Amino acid sequence: MNFVLKLNEIQSKRIMTFYRDYQSTTNNQSVLFFAKTEFVSVSVYTSYKVMFQGTDSEKEYMMWCTMLGITSEETPSVKKVESKKVSSDYFLSSIGSDEVGTGDFFGPIVVCAAYIKESDIPFLKSLKIDDSKKITDDRIRVIGQQLKDKITYSMLALHNEKFNEMTKKGYNMNKLKAYLHNTAIISLTQKLGFKTPVILDQFAESKLYFSYLKSEKEVFKDIIFTTKAESKYASVAVGSIIARYAFLQYFDILSEESGYDLLKGASNKVDQLVAKIIKEKGINYLNKIAKTNFVTIDKAKALI
Repeated sequence: MNFVLKLNEIQSKRIMTFYRDYQSTTNNQSVLFFAKTEFVSVSVYTSYKVMFQGTDSEKEYMMWCTMLGITSEETPSVKKVESKKVSSDYFLSSIGSDEVGTGDFFGPIVVCAAYIKESDIPFLKSLKIDDSKKITDDRIRVIGQQLKDKITYSMLALHNEKFNEMTKKGYNMNKLKAYLHNTAIISLTQKLGFKTPVILDQFAESKLYFSYLKSEKEVFKDIIFTTKAESKYASVAVGSIIARYAFLQYFDILSEESGYDLLKGASNKVDQLVAKIIKEKGINYLNKIAKTNFVTIDKAKALI
């Protein structure tokens, strides 16, 4: 069965960015973007209509309805996208796992799984972390250290040279994220030695997430997948903040060692900086400080 969303340009671009690692070719000239995973194919038409096809098409469709805030009489079950029911309590005692750096050309990917318990609540409330995505970098540098000193967590950083090596071996961004989250979650559960809910900020449908890990010897499976998890559960917000704190530290080191005031994200200004670095240090230097599979390099070459 096919599932279709009628979107605007901004919403469609968000979907294209989400599936860019799975982009494929198509002969249909009315299709602006086409991506295919193991369980779903996504077609974005020039009219910005988006069609989902495949075994997980309904789940993927409902996930995007939730993420984009779309409801209709035809999709009364849209809000059932979460794979399990969870307490609505923001301060639920749980492990929350989140990542940062995936949209940044420069710098590593950092994943952090963090555990919060009931006795942590007064401390967490004092930090006002209920909307972690809006916290400034300066604030992150302060409360990130406080959280690291107080909270039990497990963190992994995939540095640029290793990232580039793994992408050349066929790992796409979501497969790398799944590997990092799985490793961090297993490490933290072993530290704790007891069972507790585990919540993951959803970046892929659960079946697809576990398919990325099929070659791993140990896979943690009892996971609650939910979108925008950092705004729903403090454990995920804490994981996000600690990961951002570590990312900023690594980013500062890269800037100092490279001699450039590196920029976050991916933008025209980043393209211009990359062009400058290529001119001055050569394209191979980027392997040490950047994710070389980004189209940023092609844009920088064009500027040169």
